[in-house]
Amino acid sequence: MRVKNVKGSSKVSGKAPSPYNSWLQYWEVQSGTKLKDDIYYTCPACREKFKKSNFDGAHVQKVNNMDRNWYITPLCSGCNHREIEFEVHNDDLVPVPSNLK
Repeated sequence: MRVKNVKGSSKVSGKAPSPYNSWLQYWEVQSGTKLKDDIYYTCPACREKFKKSNFDGAHVQKVNNMDRNWYITPLCSGCNHREIEFEVHNDDLVPVPSNLK
């Protein structure tokens, strides 16, 4: 699925919903995928490998799609701010609660 980062999302939904400590933790629980601290994962945007501590729960939107909803997906901290489009697996997109957009 082609996506892009949501500009200014931290101003609207900067804090993850309670009881989550971060958007990455929210993504882990909602997706059922627990990232381990000592394993390297590939960032879908830049294809580089990083440990969990280098990932953020990034706010993204689908590109060229009628769906204008926001989603969370794990991206490395650098790619969490990139402005170009990139590919992620549709299964890695977790909807942001509608009251936080």
